[in-house]
Amino acid sequence: MLDFNFCIAGAAGDGVKEAGEILAELLSNIGYSVFVYQEYESLIRGGHNASVVRCSDKRIHSHRYYYDAMICLEDYVIDIHKQRLRGFLIHDSKFECDFQPSFSVPMLEIVREAGMPKLFRNAAALGALCYILGIDFEELARTFVAKYGDKAEKDVEIAKKAYEHSMENYKRVLNLPNVSGDGRRRVVSGSEAIAMGMVSAGLSHYYAYPMTPASPILHFLAKSKLIIAVQPENEIAAIMMAIGSAFAGKRSAVGTSGGGFALMSESISLAGMAEIPLLIVLAQRSGPSTGMATFTAQEDLYFALNPAHGEFPLIVASPLTIGDAFSLSATLLNLAWCFQTPAILLTEKHLTESYESVEFDEDEGMEEIEIFNSETDEIFPRYEITNSGISRYAIPPAVVKANSNEHDEFGITIDDADVARRMYAKRMRKEKAIKKKVERLNPYIFAGKGKDIVVTWGSNFGAVIEAAEELGYSVVGIRFLRPLILPKFKGEVMCVECNYTGLLAEMIEKGTGVRVRRILRWDGRPFTPEEVKHALTKEVRD
Repeated sequence: MLDFNFCIAGAAGDGVKEAGEILAELLSNIGYSVFVYQEYESLIRGGHNASVVRCSDKRIHSHRYYYDAMICLEDYVIDIHKQRLRGFLIHDSKFECDFQPSFSVPMLEIVREAGMPKLFRNAAALGALCYILGIDFEELARTFVAKYGDKAEKDVEIAKKAYEHSMENYKRVLNLPNVSGDGRRRVVSGSEAIAMGMVSAGLSHYYAYPMTPASPILHFLAKSKLIIAVQPENEIAAIMMAIGSAFAGKRSAVGTSGGGFALMSESISLAGMAEIPLLIVLAQRSGPSTGMATFTAQEDLYFALNPAHGEFPLIVASPLTIGDAFSLSATLLNLAWCFQTPAILLTEKHLTESYESVEFDEDEGMEEIEIFNSETDEIFPRYEITNSGISRYAIPPAVVKANSNEHDEFGITIDDADVARRMYAKRMRKEKAIKKKVERLNPYIFAGKGKDIVVTWGSNFGAVIEAAEELGYSVVGIRFLRPLILPKFKGEVMCVECNYTGLLAEMIEKGTGVRVRRILRWDGRPFTPEEVKHALTKEVRD
């Protein structure tokens, strides 16, 4: 098996993220499955940034713990990563690195000779890496051109000089071969996959106030101009604008993280009462409060399951991989409109800001619902009581009344006990239909034939399934969290998640009576397969 893990590290402003993306594109172009983990501090300049790029000739959904190679753009970052480096090091000749084997390349000197800013050292670093790995330089040049178009000229020039310098001074460590595959896959981020999935299901309007790690969804949709993407003055304005658009018949969504989601709470309850279909993307980061704003977590599960006052139907799901993010975001938007209720795509920084080579059907599809949009002389019975709880959806120019108060079938405010009882029950009847629908949508993924089972949710799935397969465990990846539909458990049950108390584990215990062993981390970093394997095999401590 061919499997390599690379780390590019430096300061904010060194182009570490861009270098990781270019390397991933290059490796995907020569046939590898690719995964990229991005780590950065909340700084514009300085500090520490890292991009971990893994490639394999088998499908992967995670980076690994140890590095086969590292590019070091600042002297101090080597100390952060030295314990993980099991291969060779490439560094800028402007400083010395106490590590062997290492390759010193005059990156800054090459960049200055080309008349470009320090940022372009990332191109020099990739040129040197390609020589040492035995990758044809033309593959790198084509990757630069595909990424930057006419602006790639200087990147190619600088990378070429670093490639030639390495060729003149060093022997290659290996020859990374092109691998045959089923065609080149696109390298996309989780944010891009979520955005494209929503668009495939008919998204028309997206509203968001920037908040890491949900911001890239807004950036992608605004830049691509696929739909109308708006940044209003705050999160409350964002969700209220989305509710207004949905009232007018436009499929709408919002995106935020924990603090912004808290501000949206009252409006989510409004959408529940007014039966307005709405998709909310909640991208988790380390908390509480501001916490570590650029690091990952899975701490908002209970908040997402109970986001607002009052009882109303709600659908919550979390994608397992970047490919799944595309499918599940489309599915949730369709479900929101089918059942005329809020839906929450619960994800996390590790998924939204990581990259993967994926294949997905961009025609996932919009499931149409019947919408009445003709003129009426009287108020339309928008909340007509039905056996399913689902009423006909109507939009202007029909006369439609949406109401945050309890109301009758026409949306007129009421305090009558009997009407209130029947209207409340009408809304809640949707939960039965939602569960029946979700049961047909792969509410969880089951893999393996082992007696003991490892359960997880979100982007942990990539690391978990790799470790579990090696050890002979079965894996259950939970996709839908409300309604939560579980398989029958036999043998020992373990749950891997990124929070302190084991939030999903507690739900499983309450729902099944099965005791669940917890494998947890809450330091803002995602699991790697090596860490999961270690946790699964070590003795359980009381």
